[in-house]
Amino acid sequence: MRLWAFILSVILLIGAFFISYTLQMKAEPASAEIGEAVSLPALMYHSVLKNTDRTGEYVITPSQLESDLIYLRDKGYTAVSPEEILAFTDEGEPLPEKPVLITFDDGHLNNMTYALPLLQKYEMKAVVNITGAFTVQSEKENDPNPAYAYLTRENAAELSSGDVFTVGCHTYNMHSLNGRRGAARNKGESEEEYLHIFGEDTDKWLDIFGKGHTVYAYPYGSMSREGFAVLKERGFRIILTCRETGNLVYSDGSMKNELVILDRYNRSGLVQTDEFMTACGIK
Repeated sequence: MRLWAFILSVILLIGAFFISYTLQMKAEPASAEIGEAVSLPALMYHSVLKNTDRTGEYVITPSQLESDLIYLRDKGYTAVSPEEILAFTDEGEPLPEKPVLITFDDGHLNNMTYALPLLQKYEMKAVVNITGAFTVQSEKENDPNPAYAYLTRENAAELSSGDVFTVGCHTYNMHSLNGRRGAARNKGESEEEYLHIFGEDTDKWLDIFGKGHTVYAYPYGSMSREGFAVLKERGFRIILTCRETGNLVYSDGSMKNELVILDRYNRSGLVQTDEFMTACGIK
């Protein structure tokens, strides 16, 4: 009896080993196909003003921005460009050990006045997502006051020619809550109607800033996936939301020529750097 019990236990152990080995072998190809996954937090800034009376949910001071950049540097983070992200997702080109995406929405002139010198000082890159209608209005007013003016076409061209800012689209004139929430499809609106309106708006932006742009930031993060094909047809690759969570990007090539959707954390001027960065998982 003891002999049979011993034989049975050996058989069970061998069986368990082969089951475990088989499961492991099945799991390994799936893991290999996924490729390298990299955490990529994305930060969303808006206006940068010296006047602390204006500091709020969407306005920070230059000193707060500098504090953020110092924090990122000291924690070993490197700000990456959209081109670097796409080189990673499409071709497997390596990203820095701790990449971060820095973005500025709306196209405030003060992004050039106050943010640009700080980004240059700390050797950081960023994306500025410009609303076309704001640019047109600012050019008409011709009053380049960083307290309220927006980037002109000339400003945008100057930023694009440097090695810090990449210009992205924040719609031409869908940055509004009047009748529609940003660039999202209205309730009861047919898909055909929506795609026509969304496509026209995107084309107006491209008429101002030219083709070849890869970043599209949805105002308020209000998306309608029906419009993704419109963006893809026009060369956009990176879609920015306002959902405050982290991102994983993959180097397996499965996203080659596809849209890369990145969520972002809004930088409020009402919190300190440590609190904001910790909430973003940057520590």
